[in-house]
Amino acid sequence: MKFGFGHVPAEHYRNHVELVQLAENLGYDFAWIPDQTFFHDPYAIMAALALATDRIQIGMGVTNPYTRNPGMAARGIATVDEMSNGRAHLGVGAGNRKELLNPLGLDSSHAGPKCREFVEVVRALLSGEVANVQGKYYQAVGVRMDIETRPDILLYIAGRGPYVLQAAGEVADGVIIGGLCTPKGIEYAWEQVRKGATRSGRDPQRMEAVSWVTIHITEDREAALRGLQPVVAHIIGGAPMEVLNAVGLPRETVEMIKSAYVEGIPQAAKHVTEECIDTFTIVGDAGEVARRIRTLERAGVTQVSVLMPPGTVEQHKDSIRTFADAIFPAFR
Repeated sequence: MKFGFGHVPAEHYRNHVELVQLAENLGYDFAWIPDQTFFHDPYAIMAALALATDRIQIGMGVTNPYTRNPGMAARGIATVDEMSNGRAHLGVGAGNRKELLNPLGLDSSHAGPKCREFVEVVRALLSGEVANVQGKYYQAVGVRMDIETRPDILLYIAGRGPYVLQAAGEVADGVIIGGLCTPKGIEYAWEQVRKGATRSGRDPQRMEAVSWVTIHITEDREAALRGLQPVVAHIIGGAPMEVLNAVGLPRETVEMIKSAYVEGIPQAAKHVTEECIDTFTIVGDAGEVARRIRTLERAGVTQVSVLMPPGTVEQHKDSIRTFADAIFPAFR
């Protein structure tokens, strides 16, 4: 099992560099940098990390097919890969409709096909050959990169909805499973990935599988549950009903959360139950967290990436230390 973490680079970039340097020293395998709303540009942050670290893998987790062109993404990730001596990874995922796409007036339709075509174009551009991809949404026709590229940079598709997960199975090297961290949730995700892989004649067992999940190690479970209600409200508010039905949440609870989500996360959070939180996050003492990670490992997950709860870089330094001290010895 590999371990990574994701952190929003909203403070001064040097603080984020220090956080990732600490993670490298603690033994983390991956640092994932999001390309979401209005914080620092992720490629600039990744470049800084490439020069400031030696071993830790640096992943774009994830870029958005609605706000980025795949040609520019290929150029960016190839540059980071060169600067990091081959440690770059690229994740693609559709999302942030409420916080980013709607305010900017951007279309948010056809997530699965757009993620699939995005990866196809990036892969063609990284191949070192002339790319000739003519898709419905993206194209790269008669284009060759002007720099030397590594064709085997791993490309991931992230999501929890059926069509995006199927797209991962069709074309990606890995799938990033967003928040589905129970046996029912992981089985649902793999079912969708297998559908896509079957269409393309691929073996899904050869794919990397990242569980992208908020984890909170604590002895005060009740306080942690209260703090995680907004996090889970955001997940449920944006998740397709098919996913929420598959993980077994009561329909009445889901409908209350989705209805309140229109008014905002604080309103939706009031309806988030303990069952909801345990469905989409991992919270408890070190023994409970390790037990649930073992369950993910048995289900075929190859990496657990810890999403940091809202907080400062200093708080996140404490969080990654706590996780490393409590969990790594059980898996290494």
